[in-house]
Amino acid sequence: MLLMESLTSFSEIARLLIGLGMNNSSVGKVALSAAAISNMVGLLLFLVMVPLSFPSWVLGVALLVQMLFFILIVFAVVRPILFIIIKRKREGMPINDKYIYWFLVLVCLTCIYWNAMGQFPALGAFFLGIAIPNGPPIGSALVDRLESFYFGILLPLFMTACMIRTDLSVWKDILTFNISNDKKLAVVSLVLLIFFLKVSVSMVLPLLFKMPLKESIVLSLIMSHKGIVEISFYVFSFGLYFLDRDTFSILVLSILLNSLFLTVAIRFLYDPSKQFMCYQKRSLVKASYQSEESLLTCYVLHLVELQGQDVPTLISHKVQKLGVGTGTEEYSENVILSFEHFNRYVSSSISIDAFTCKAKSTHMQDDICWLALDKAVTLIILPFHRTWSLDRTSIVSDSEMIRFANFNVLKQAPCSVGILIERHIVNKTQESQQNLKVCVIFVGGKDYMEALAFARRMARQENVTLTVLCLVAAGKSKGWYQMLDTGELRELILSNDPGNPEEEISTIYLEEKIVDGAATSMLLRSMASDYDLFIVGRACGENHAATRGTESWCEFDELGVIGDF
Repeated sequence: MLLMESLTSFSEIARLLIGLGMNNSSVGKVALSAAAISNMVGLLLFLVMVPLSFPSWVLGVALLVQMLFFILIVFAVVRPILFIIIKRKREGMPINDKYIYWFLVLVCLTCIYWNAMGQFPALGAFFLGIAIPNGPPIGSALVDRLESFYFGILLPLFMTACMIRTDLSVWKDILTFNISNDKKLAVVSLVLLIFFLKVSVSMVLPLLFKMPLKESIVLSLIMSHKGIVEISFYVFSFGLYFLDRDTFSILVLSILLNSLFLTVAIRFLYDPSKQFMCYQKRSLVKASYQSEESLLTCYVLHLVELQGQDVPTLISHKVQKLGVGTGTEEYSENVILSFEHFNRYVSSSISIDAFTCKAKSTHMQDDICWLALDKAVTLIILPFHRTWSLDRTSIVSDSEMIRFANFNVLKQAPCSVGILIERHIVNKTQESQQNLKVCVIFVGGKDYMEALAFARRMARQENVTLTVLCLVAAGKSKGWYQMLDTGELRELILSNDPGNPEEEISTIYLEEKIVDGAATSMLLRSMASDYDLFIVGRACGENHAATRGTESWCEFDELGVIGDF
């Protein structure tokens, strides 16, 4: 009991962090690492204590040899067989169901073997789980087949059976502070003492390494969390009569209270959505003041949905090159190699650094924002969730996962965010060095100032022709300089590469009088084929005539009304 109360289960911490949305946060990553170390130390202590728990050292050593033999078989025989199965699988096809069934049989045999030794059966399943190659195809297939069945049927049945074994009168005595039995008082005191010691040590050590107080408290609460692993161990011990019913009831009650109150306390103290908040967001307007000789740095982040494991992974391809054994060929090879090929042609003006990130689909935005914050990124470019065929006649894919990530990045990002939509008709006769026609739709407001700043940077290239289309309400004409109705935007236009005649020649200013949103839609449709790229803002400024009457028609809020057109 002392060992189980003192340790922290990695699987419980991983499940808790996923539920709280903290598995990609800095606190969550520290907690996962600490829990993994705690599990390893616990297993070593367990292997050392097994021989010492027997009156005869011969029996203890014999049991230790049996456990080590099992571990050897799992990693020397079972794991290589699993890799052979993966290699024989046809590319792009799921794992055959018969292997899943055989693996379930193996899990049952493993638990029977450990139970026959008189040891905790879940340890056998734990070692077997470590031997499984993480991710697809086997790990993800097991999760897909078993997760719903486990959480929907087995776990409720197990908890029901566990509650049947408890004595509710003991719970009543504990909750009403009516503890007359010295043994009950000793168990309660021991549980509370270990809990407060864990919280104190887990809080003091991070403080010594300069972790903020609030995050240290949150980390200590996470490391003190208990759950289903501890309950299953106590059920096993109760079945072997190592625990009496009163002690078992107290331990189960402590775990239930722990799971209830610690989760609420962590949610109250730590909000993962606020971890990317900055005093002032970086913007394209300020970044555009840099000289033309400024080197652009591009960070490519290829996101892969995490399957069959709980720990998110970030791989830098400057440190870890693509190759055999990296585990990234199937997911990232084409993406990374494409950008490396592009970098060879623009190495004098652009630096490209590529990453691959494996994360849960509901937390991909955290990795995007963390990388943007860590690398001081000014602009995040996201792909639109919908893609079309080459002739634009049909929708090829429509990913709600990507749309969900885009929405969350827009909410949390520490810098400007752009969404790239590709609907260009491919023409094989087009030359790679042809002039690029770019049109900026300007309505007013900060988002459109950002769009204009981005376009002005593009206009520095010799083969780029920029058109600024200003949409104004009918009867309210504005000239080029009258359009600059804010000091910040005036400074952007007048101070950005002053006296550059080539840029002035390649920039065209147009003005259109707009009555309402319907007129805006008709205008944009009429000029859709005249340009290679349109750049628009998301939120309009004071001039709302361009979108009047069409706000309710907007299908994609992340694009804004004009972007939706």
